[in-house]
Amino acid sequence: MSREKKFELLRMLEFLKQENIHLKQTLMEALRLSSSKMLLERAEALQQQFLQNDQALALMHHDLVMLYQKNGDGKMYLLQQEGLEADLGRMQEEIGHLRAQVGDLPSSGAAPVSSGLPG
Repeated sequence: MSREKKFELLRMLEFLKQENIHLKQTLMEALRLSSSKMLLERAEALQQQFLQNDQALALMHHDLVMLYQKNGDGKMYLLQQEGLEADLGRMQEEIGHLRAQVGDLPSSGAAPVSSGLPG
């Protein structure tokens, strides 16, 4: 894997971690503004998903570190790289889905949730 590809995957992973943190902060703000039963039930489901994302992102970080240490070109290495790239793509989709769910929560008018990877 090229050095550039490694940095690209690491950058995407770090971005997804930051997005998950930002979504949790947005949820906390919404709960400060409103504590309706409906919002509390929704918040519980969202929080569970955020925790699952944290776990998945931690595992992907571990996998990425292990892949960096191998520095190989073999078939198994390439399969692991492709699997990690696919996992990151699915996580990016999941974060996008959660971003949409969090987008209509009560807000104090703070900056909007970002909408994609930095250029």
